[in-house]
Amino acid sequence: MDNPEKADNGAPADRRDHSRGWHIKARNERPPEYPARFPVPDELVPWETDYPEYLPPYYVSPVVLANDSSLNPKGWADPEDTSLLDALPFESFSGRLPRDGQGRPLNPIGRTGIAGRGLLGKWGPNYAADPIITRISRATGSLELLAVQRRDNGQWAIPGGMVDRGEEVSRTLSRELHEETGVLLEMEQGRLIYRGYVDDPRNTDYSWMETTAKHLHLSPEVAALMNLRAGDDARAVRWLPLTPKTVRDLYASHCALITEALAGMARLNPFGLSEEDLETVAHLLRSLREGPAG
Repeated sequence: MDNPEKADNGAPADRRDHSRGWHIKARNERPPEYPARFPVPDELVPWETDYPEYLPPYYVSPVVLANDSSLNPKGWADPEDTSLLDALPFESFSGRLPRDGQGRPLNPIGRTGIAGRGLLGKWGPNYAADPIITRISRATGSLELLAVQRRDNGQWAIPGGMVDRGEEVSRTLSRELHEETGVLLEMEQGRLIYRGYVDDPRNTDYSWMETTAKHLHLSPEVAALMNLRAGDDARAVRWLPLTPKTVRDLYASHCALITEALAGMARLNPFGLSEEDLETVAHLLRSLREGPAG
């Protein structure tokens, strides 16, 4: 893989430090069908740290098994038998991958408490794309995110999705945005916010999410022309006012992605915001970095 790109706030777009919030949900949350995760305290996350008691349950969703591409011609998942694959991934956005005794790629951040692939189809990284679209509401003066409410758990989220095999990421960003929200935008113009590991509750020791996130901030005039329509995977779509609570309540690592986008806006002002709008962004960023009250 190429070296990690720089995010628009000047920091590396790839983050591997689980202590910064990129490997919390992957150890402490899980979809309803997953078995309970084996406990993994912070100090025992790295594979390099000996943990002889570590016995995570092995789980692969029936949905993934039913879409085994070696058995189902229309299947989207890798075979459970890795010997049927031409090759297993050696690298990802996170760099060179650790491997187990059978040569299978291991989560680059460390242990998650579950082995197998869970709900994810690919051994190793499962690539997604997340288009971050924001505006300043002229009615309220608040910063808002074009967000979808997930049908599976009801959480609000960035309207992203999986990268199809051979698809350009910018194409995925635009396609998923349109499918999820009804909005057509050229995401090639978006600013790179992050590219790397995602702290997702579906992650396992052998399969995990990695994403490319790009950000576009729209003028009130352009945003007002959009006709929002929720796609099949969403309960609803809306301009979600961004407050410390709504940002922290977003799905998976989306809070961290939004925080990265805000940092780029506050530092570089890439979208030419007014001083008043910049202060709105900076105030929200300060509130997020201060942490929850109490």
